[in-house]
Amino acid sequence: MIVQKPEPLDMEILRDIAADMRGELDRVEEQMADLTREHKRALALKQIFGVDPLTRDRFNLLHANIDQYPGKMAELREEERLLTRWLDRCRDLLEQKAA
Repeated sequence: MIVQKPEPLDMEILRDIAADMRGELDRVEEQMADLTREHKRALALKQIFGVDPLTRDRFNLLHANIDQYPGKMAELREEERLLTRWLDRCRDLLEQKAA
């Protein structure tokens, strides 16, 4: 079996990719903050509503922001973890090329 060496990476392309990933990571972190804020708001609303009957819209709001919160947050944390790992790899590749 013949093993081919990978093509050398262009530093400018690596920098562009890293910048895109940083932007994506910023977006994910902002989504996590918004999700947490909406979750806290829904918890407060749940206490305010108490045991009174809810409209479908209010029920859906509570369900989306309380019951679905753990799954949505886990998905965003995984995306954050992957983007952080990929950014570290970009940084390592840029440092190797600079050396």
